[in-house]
Order: sequence, then C-alpha cells, then structure tokens
Amino acid sequence: MGRSYDEIMSKIQVTDTARERILKRLSAEAPAPRRRVPMLPGALAAAACLAILLAGVSLLPRFSTPPVATPPGPITAVPDFQDVASAEALSTLLGFPVSDLEELPFSWESATYTAYGQTMAQIRYENGEQWALFRKSAGSEDNSGDYTQYAAQSAETLDGWSIVLKGHTEDDYVLAIWTDGQYVCSLRLSSGLSQAQWQTLIQTNLQ
Repeated sequence: MGRSYDEIMSKIQVTDTARERILKRLSAEAPAPRRRVPMLPGALAAAACLAILLAGVSLLPRFSTPPVATPPGPITAVPDFQDVASAEALSTLLGFPVSDLEELPFSWESATYTAYGQTMAQIRYENGEQWALFRKSAGSEDNSGDYTQYAAQSAETLDGWSIVLKGHTEDDYVLAIWTDGQYVCSLRLSSGLSQAQWQTLIQTNLQ
C-alpha cells in the first residue's frame, strides 16, 4: 500500500473502445440539467401590471349607466296679444285712454286693434300699399320697436310733449315718438314726411 494513487492509476490501461462505452453509460445515467429561461425585466414588469389590473377590475362595483335625458325641443315664445274691435275696446282692456288718430297722410280703409299684454295699444291703418302703425303705452320709453339706424334725427318740444323724428333724410322722416312723461306714443309711416308735416300731424293727434 506504499504506492501512491497516481502511481497505481498510471498503470491502468483502458482501450479507446472501452473508454467510449464508459462515457456513453455515464451520460445515459446522469440526469439532464434543467435549463432555466431568464425573464427579461420589461416582461416581468408587464406581467405584474397585468395581474394588478385584472385584480382591480374584478373588485370594481357594477354600476349601471343612467339614461341620458333627451333635451327638449326649441321653445317658441308666444307673445301675449289680443285683437279687439275698436280703440274704445283697447281703452277698456288696458285701462288708459286710446283713440283713433284724427289725421293721417292717407285715407285708411281698414284698421287692426291689438292689445299687447296689459301695457301697450297698437292700431295698424292700411289702404293698399300705404300703412301707418300707431302705438301708445304708459311711461316715456320708446315703444316703436324700430331699431333702424336712421341717418336723420330731430328732437323738439311741442305743447309740453317731447318729440323725436327719425328718417332717411330731413325731408323723409318715417318715425315719430312723442311723450309727456305719463304716456308715450309712436307712429311709423310707409312713406316719409317733412318736419313741418310731422308737426301738424302730431299736434292734431296728441292724446
């Protein structure tokens, strides 16, 4: 036993055929090593986020979507007006004096009497293509409803009434507004008049 292990092994002779057979047996008996596929960091993070998302969705309460209300259609404002038979009927309905105009630039054939709410009287006179629109209401504000930017305008005082004339030229005024502070009247004409003609017309029809 005095000989060393290396000395003994150096004396063993193994043929090439025997060596090959031994190696094949060892390979067949040894278990194959498990190959572990590494997961990339990005894929690992994505998998973790997906798991959290799925867990959160499963915990969400089931809410029903409320029905959407259908907006209503356009609301059409209906003016509060009433047609009556005469100026006297307007006076009775509105509670202040209203009378037909005594003078106009034309002879009228028909007249329409309208009360707007409880505040304004309107009389429309017509004869063919000629017309005149007269309005009367309490107060002193312009009640004509005519917002045209006329080129010509004149203001004066007549028998305590403040008068404003509006028109295309100084010889073609088509709108007059007059007030004494208690009532205001307006008159629009289909054809214009001069300032002197308006003064005569208004003075005749003051009410």
